[in-house]
Amino acid sequence: MFDSDVLEGPDAPEQTLGNTAPSGLFGLELEFATGSLGSLSDAELVDAVVGFERLAAWAAARQAAVLAEFSQRSGDGSVRAVSASVPLREWASDEIGMALTVSRGSAQVRLAQTRRLSGVLRPTRDLLEAGRLCWSRTRLVCDRLALLDDTLAAAVQERVLPAGPGQTWAQLDAALRRAILALDPDGAASRHRAARAERRVDVFAGEDGMATLWARLTAPDAASSYAWLTRLARGLGADDPRTLDQRRADLLAAVLTGRLVLRDPAASDTVAVVPVTPGKPLITVLVPHSTLTGADDAPCELVGYGPIPAPLAREIAADSVWRRLVTDPLTGTVLEYGRTTYRPPAALADHIRARDITCRAPGCRQPAATCELDHVIPWNPDGTTGEDNLVTLCPAHHDLKEHPGWQTELGPDRALEWTTPTGHRYRTEPYRTEPYRTEPYRTEPYRTEAYRAG
Repeated sequence: MFDSDVLEGPDAPEQTLGNTAPSGLFGLELEFATGSLGSLSDAELVDAVVGFERLAAWAAARQAAVLAEFSQRSGDGSVRAVSASVPLREWASDEIGMALTVSRGSAQVRLAQTRRLSGVLRPTRDLLEAGRLCWSRTRLVCDRLALLDDTLAAAVQERVLPAGPGQTWAQLDAALRRAILALDPDGAASRHRAARAERRVDVFAGEDGMATLWARLTAPDAASSYAWLTRLARGLGADDPRTLDQRRADLLAAVLTGRLVLRDPAASDTVAVVPVTPGKPLITVLVPHSTLTGADDAPCELVGYGPIPAPLAREIAADSVWRRLVTDPLTGTVLEYGRTTYRPPAALADHIRARDITCRAPGCRQPAATCELDHVIPWNPDGTTGEDNLVTLCPAHHDLKEHPGWQTELGPDRALEWTTPTGHRYRTEPYRTEPYRTEPYRTEPYRTEAYRAG
């Protein structure tokens, strides 16, 4: 049913696949239009699933072509830029990131992939456009060949691509790795050195108050770390009610937070647990006062992570050093310094960071604690230093705001509106607890920050 390369129908002219979606659904259009899926046989339903997969692949390929065209435009006269002062290519990732509601880094990767898919990896894009390769496997090809020059990338692609449509993601991944090692054995060592230089640790928000701590390590270090955690976990005793996975997770957290001290493994496999020693704040939690006292269960905010359940916030509070942060005139905190000072005083800076939580650029999740305080209307010549003219911006977006073609405006409700060089507008809001409440809103004089040591 899905082996035709042209769109068929009583009035449809013959068209090339590059300009039209893959055919195959035409015979089932009426069934889908009327919603009577129950009349389709099992085989037809499977065929429809395959057809929609091909259609999604074709759409991804056409979008890739559009993104490549957008990112390759410049101000050299060959292709029109947005303006003479703003070469489009320079800020394409910021523009596309905001339009697609993805981070700047994700947009940069996406644009780099689409440019290559319009170049040396065009055969891969052709398979995507034909519906024979899904976007996930297409992206895998881009990722694995990203560090290879065009000549080597073309050679690997030529070797792997014929079997690609019939392989799973894991099978294609293994084939790509084998082909790279076979065609460029001398480059393996240099690529490993480059990859090793990128070792790092990161954290990703999860669900239900959980998160993933992710580490990029050398393969021996990663394998050894896991093996050693497993050895320690098994040594805790058969009467420990926790699963092996739970023991490994708890041991890792204990080691990294200073609650676990390991002795010389050559001397003993035992571990010693020591109390947590208060030190620098490690995390910041914003909790409405009513939630802290148990009056309600509004979700709270773990800075750098996102919303967390109220019970988890109260659990953190039981082992925290607290600082009350007043954000209204209740205590006479000054939130407006006019033109008397450029650098916001500590109380005002604390207020702005608690209000914004993250960088105020669309899609950016950099914690406010690591951001810079920006005067929306520049202090020089006539901007003021006050709550109504300050926002938190990470260094990258602070720099972006200062370039021609980009504009920001802070509204009375402290929503920040961005205007891009192409004229598109995006709006970010300050942190608010009100939408989460299940009871009529009661005015709260302040929010509270929790600093947990250890």
